[in-house]
Amino acid sequence: MNDTNLDPNSNAAFSQTSSAQSNPFTGELKGEFSSDFGTNTNAVSQIFKGGGFASENKGRLILFGVLAVAILGFAFWYLSEPMEGDMGSAEVAEEGLEEEGVDEEGMGAEEGETTTAETSEAAPVPAPTTETKAATEPVPAPTTEAAPMATGDIRLGTPANGASQTYDETQGPAEFSWEGSADEIVFSRSSTMQPVVKSVKLNGASSFAFENPYPGTWYWQVKNATGASEIRSFRISAPDRRSFPVSQPTPGGSISGNGGVVSWQAGDKVARYAVELVPSGQSFATPAYRFGTSGTSVSVQGVSPGSYDMRVGAFSEVAGRWEWQVIQNVTVQ
Repeated sequence: MNDTNLDPNSNAAFSQTSSAQSNPFTGELKGEFSSDFGTNTNAVSQIFKGGGFASENKGRLILFGVLAVAILGFAFWYLSEPMEGDMGSAEVAEEGLEEEGVDEEGMGAEEGETTTAETSEAAPVPAPTTETKAATEPVPAPTTEAAPMATGDIRLGTPANGASQTYDETQGPAEFSWEGSADEIVFSRSSTMQPVVKSVKLNGASSFAFENPYPGTWYWQVKNATGASEIRSFRISAPDRRSFPVSQPTPGGSISGNGGVVSWQAGDKVARYAVELVPSGQSFATPAYRFGTSGTSVSVQGVSPGSYDMRVGAFSEVAGRWEWQVIQNVTVQ
């Protein structure tokens, strides 16, 4: 019985036993090896000649025992290895190469080579070349960029696309016409028709009068239930200024504050005239004196002596606003 104080992992556990286990193989060989492998240098030849083994049967038994131990050891090792398909045999072959001292680098191309099946599975499919695309892809039919077309059953009449005229309130409204029944006419300052500046419902009309569109470039379009017409543009130029040259006083001149006369030449399409005075250097936003007439002169009254800036204005019937001429540094006596 083993001593319980001994460490089972130490060598002493194997040397101090009460009864040694017998090994049928080593027990038979112990006496022969100790007697024939002492000092005799010809021990191997003595084994196979007389005196080495007592009988042939004993030798066969020993040989069979050694082989059985080897087979059992190999089976135990084989069964203890993880089974992963053919990986076991591959690892055995690799270990055999290492034991025989074969240089793995010497395998070179043989280890780097793959079978045809492996190559076909791993290699990516090459992208089609330009020539392949040209041969396989259909050639698109040539296209031309078409101008915007009308979608509604409306044909625009006047004004023509790109037409222009000068702003003039004496000429009446701008006239727009088309063929077909329209529900709406739209005006914008942009060719995209956004944002809309003016939109008018038409109730099936075929014309529209636009009262005095102010100067600049405009775009217009007519719509109905079936769609919209083409988009056209027109341009309105700034109105011509009225010409009414002032005769007196001149810049730096003088005039009487009671009975002095301011005169000018008549202008075309002018509704009325006005004369305003402010102390020199001040704004005309709040004039100190103001006189009006429909003629070509005005007599000033009750103006205090001093230095004034004077302006003469004509209300233009064309532009619908006042247009002014300034006479500076007028002395009122």
